Amino acid sequence: MASKVKTLLVLAAPSIKSKYYSEKFADIIEFMTNFAKFADGKDDLIILADTDTLPSFQGKIDPNKLIEAQIDDIWIRDFSPAIPARQIKFKYAPSYIKRSDSTHVENSFLRWCSKHAIHFSEKSDIILDAGNIVDNPSGTRVIITDRVLQDNPSLTKASAKEKLRQILGVNEIAIIKQLPGDTTGHADGMVMWATDDRILFASETEPLNSEIINELKASFPNVEIIETPNYFVDETWKNFTTARNVYVNSIVTDHYIYMPTFNSKHDDEMLKQFQSYTDKSVVAVPAENVCMMGGSIRCLTWQVKDSIRMKILPPPTS
Repeated sequence: MASKVKTLLVLAAPSIKSKYYSEKFADIIEFMTNFAKFADGKDDLIILADTDTLPSFQGKIDPNKLIEAQIDDIWIRDFSPAIPARQIKFKYAPSYIKRSDSTHVENSFLRWCSKHAIHFSEKSDIILDAGNIVDNPSGTRVIITDRVLQDNPSLTKASAKEKLRQILGVNEIAIIKQLPGDTTGHADGMVMWATDDRILFASETEPLNSEIINELKASFPNVEIIETPNYFVDETWKNFTTARNVYVNSIVTDHYIYMPTFNSKHDDEMLKQFQSYTDKSVVAVPAENVCMMGGSIRCLTWQVKDSIRMKILPPPTS
């Protein structure tokens, strides 16, 4: 039976002083505010924001959902730990951004964790964004793209599977081919788990489509693989591939799936389709004003369960 304990969803707001996000600042704040409202009463959600940025949420959100923190990027999924109940931290050093920038971002997160006595169950020197780790709800199976081999040249596919299986504490792992031309090469722009044993895969052109399905079938013999329509839009923002119409970039918790919507004619169709494949409640969360930056709901969220969850949640204020 699924746990009745809520998952904690953690977002990191951009600094109001950030030049990089200045043109999208208002849109990001609005997205986070709306997401908090959609998650209310379902799962717990908090937003980390620096001192100068906190006033941007004033009057828009319950103060109990805000924590002062200096986190230097919004894509918290990638530099936070993977597997909600275990919290396993990999090295954040992706090839698509400068090493000095990734180190700066990762250190800001690690400083905050240290300040709050948040410890990870395991740390690894393998370079791997957590956005490239798509885990099923119970944390027994994961899907990763072969970007992990590109970022860690000493690993073969076989050795990567074995090492990651041990580090992540999972039973089965698939390493699928990344999408050609995708900036980050993350699996969470390609697949998601609707249940512990059902994968939703945004179909691709051949031969890539068959290659991905074959790897999933070989890695997960007892899992159902369902192909869903792919309505991807070809656009970029500051050299990052868009996540517009990438519906599989959803957050899956014990009882809910938070699915991004894009003010698209396909939104209702995909919401109904996702709901038909799960007994979880599918919650639509508008992401049309942030998705062009290269990520969506899942990319912007760190998922936490169990003991670390209670270390992060602030005590309620009157």
